[in-house]
Amino acid sequence: MSYTHKGKALINGAVDPGLVLTDEGELKVTPEDDGAQIAEYIKGDFEWWYFDIHDQVSGSFIKIVLHIGTNPLRTKITSQLAVYADTPDKSVSLSYPFEIRDLSSDSWHCNISVSDKIRIWTVLDHPPGYFIKIEIPGFKCDVKFRSEIEGWKPLGKNIPFQTGNKKVDFSWVIPVPRARAEGTVYLEGQKYDLSGATGYHDHNYIKVDRKNPLYLDDQVLRWYWGKCFAGSFTVIFMDAWCRSNRTLSLMVAENGTIIHSSNNLIESSVLSYGYDNILKTGYPSSIVIRTLDEEFHLKMEFVSEKILDRKDLLAGINPVIRFLIRWLIAKPAYHGILAKVRLEIGTNILKSSGNFESMVFRNK
Repeated sequence: MSYTHKGKALINGAVDPGLVLTDEGELKVTPEDDGAQIAEYIKGDFEWWYFDIHDQVSGSFIKIVLHIGTNPLRTKITSQLAVYADTPDKSVSLSYPFEIRDLSSDSWHCNISVSDKIRIWTVLDHPPGYFIKIEIPGFKCDVKFRSEIEGWKPLGKNIPFQTGNKKVDFSWVIPVPRARAEGTVYLEGQKYDLSGATGYHDHNYIKVDRKNPLYLDDQVLRWYWGKCFAGSFTVIFMDAWCRSNRTLSLMVAENGTIIHSSNNLIESSVLSYGYDNILKTGYPSSIVIRTLDEEFHLKMEFVSEKILDRKDLLAGINPVIRFLIRWLIAKPAYHGILAKVRLEIGTNILKSSGNFESMVFRNK
C-alpha cells in the first residue's frame, strides 16, 4: 500500500476529518475483502460484485452486476445477474435470476459461480487479475481484467450503524479502481472484441445483525457514486447521506499511483435534475465535486448523457401500498447514468466520459 488517507470513517457515517491514516490494516484491500462476506443471507442483507468496462475505441459501455439482496417489503432474498450495455448499435438491459442454492462462492478471495452459466474469479498475481466468463440468454463474455491501480478502501473494513440495540454493517471496497480489460463480448449475438478497454470493479455488502437487525434504508437516505478515467487520471467519489451524518469519499490516481485519498474533504452538489418519464421521478442530471483540501485542487462536473439503467425500488409491491409510500414517504429509485465529465485538477483541464449512479431510499 503506497498512499495515506485523510479522514477516518466512524459509526453511523460520521467522519473524523482530522485523522490521517497510514496503517495497512485500515486501508489495504486484501483478497478476503473481495470474498463472500455473508455465509447465510437473511432478510435485510445485500451483497453485490460490480464490474464495468468502458471501450473508448468502439464507444461501448458494459456493466455486469452479480447481486444478492432483500426485496422492498423484506419478505424474501432475491438473486440475479444484471447486464446493462450501451453500444453504437444498441442499448440492452438483461437480467438472469438464479436460486441461492446454485451460487457457489469462497470467503478468502473472489471466486463465484452460478451453475455453468456464470463464473467470476481472481488470480492473485501482482497485480491481481480478474476473469469473467458468462453465458446467459442474450449475453456471453470471456473477459480478463489486469489491475493498474492498487485497491482502495476509504471506509476501512466497514461502517457500523446502530440505533438502540439494532445494528447493521455497510462495506464498500474497490479492489480494482482501474484495469486494462481484454476479451470478447457477445451482445444479442453481435460480437465485440475488447483490446485495451478500461475496467472497474467494486464489492459491497450490507449485513444486518442476526438478532437485532437494523435495515440500511432506515439509516441511509441516499447515495451518489461516480468515476471517470481522464487521460492519466482516475477519479472516484461517493456521497452517502445518512440520517445524522454524511460521508463523502474521494480517490484520485495518476499514472497508476493514488495521489489523493480522503473522507469529507470534498463538496458534492447536484446542480440540476432531470425527470424520468418511465419511473415518474426526478434524478440528478448534473453533479459537481470540489475538494476542500488546501493542498489539492480538483473540480469535476458530471453532465448526464443517457440513463443506462433504472430501477423502481418498490417494483412488485401491492399497487395500493406502493402508491401510499410514493405519495406520503418517498419515491425510492436507482439510476445508472452515462455522463460527460469536465475535470480540473491542478493546472490540468481535461474532458472525458464517465458514469455515476443515484440510489434514493428517502427524499428527506
